Amino acid sequence: MRKTFIVAKHEFLATVKTKGFIFSLILPLLILLLMVFAMGFIPQMTSETPHNIGFVDETGMLQTSENFIKFGDFGNAKKALLENEINSFFVLPANYFETGKISVYSKGGFFSSRPTSSIEAFLMDNLLRESNLDETLKERIKEPANEEVITLNEKGEVEEKSGVGFLIPYALGILLMIAIMSSSQYLMQGIVAEKENKTVEILLSSLSANELLSGKILGFGSAGLLQVLVWICSVGIILFLSPFASLFQGIQISWILILAIVYFILGYLLFAGSMACVAAPASTVRDAQQGAMIFTMLAILPMILLSIIVKAPNSVIAKVLTYIPYTTSVTTLMRIALVEVPIYEIAASLSILVISVLIMTKLSAKIFRTGILMYGKKMKMKDIFRYLRE
Repeated sequence: MRKTFIVAKHEFLATVKTKGFIFSLILPLLILLLMVFAMGFIPQMTSETPHNIGFVDETGMLQTSENFIKFGDFGNAKKALLENEINSFFVLPANYFETGKISVYSKGGFFSSRPTSSIEAFLMDNLLRESNLDETLKERIKEPANEEVITLNEKGEVEEKSGVGFLIPYALGILLMIAIMSSSQYLMQGIVAEKENKTVEILLSSLSANELLSGKILGFGSAGLLQVLVWICSVGIILFLSPFASLFQGIQISWILILAIVYFILGYLLFAGSMACVAAPASTVRDAQQGAMIFTMLAILPMILLSIIVKAPNSVIAKVLTYIPYTTSVTTLMRIALVEVPIYEIAASLSILVISVLIMTKLSAKIFRTGILMYGKKMKMKDIFRYLRE
């Protein structure tokens, strides 16, 4: 175990000091900062401003009001628009009551937008003014529904889950997939690189193949776990210091976070063992990447079927993905964000994942011992079965 921890410490420190790992910690934070900035700044730039909107009324129904300027004909309205006296204008044709069609004119620009909502509100006010409806009914027509969305669980009880709380397990699932795949890729590249430069021969003279593999898996896995924790803590700090901090008050995510860490550890061990099986007999990184393609496709399968999972989280496809070892980590966390996943399904997925990890650990150890010293020869499927029987 001492030699295993020495290897793990070396791989961990070597990984966290690389520019690629440091950049992988910073890049998501930069993207998040840009998203927060965009949520607070761009809507203000692109929001519809009702001032300086002109109109040409061929029906004689509309009355001028604050921010809406009436023009006698199309030519005068167009001239005012081109001279920047108004931001836009619309024409209400004589047959408006039969067709409901209007023409909106505005100047182009990167942040320009047609004030559709403002015009619709203005038209509604004028139409209601022409009617003989009660004032209370007029106000209700302007705001027909003040929705309160209530979600019921399978027992018929009210489920307290905010819109922001919905995003947390979903985001954790995506972060989990990225971290597992990046850690597994680091492991695969490290094994192939040491094999190419013959460093592995020196290492195997001082420790066993099992100790070397265990140390690498532990070291790269610790780096991946650190990556996930840094992402989660940084995202939490940024969001709670942002103008949207009030949206996250009262959200309980402790058990989800613990579940995500458990899924990360088990998912990483499964993918790490699989990548080790591919990397050990490979002669170059390119060969290893080609062999790892099948595991990469399995990892991103939940993202490929994302629309199905979101629309029907309790569908057969979603439940099948929950029980497939290579897709259960991401799929389960996504389903938790959408519905209340039964405890027995979570327990079953974790049990399948644990059994798969134990089996893959034994298989990867055998293949690693045999394939790590192979040079210039590609391992075939019949060779793998022969090594596993030995």
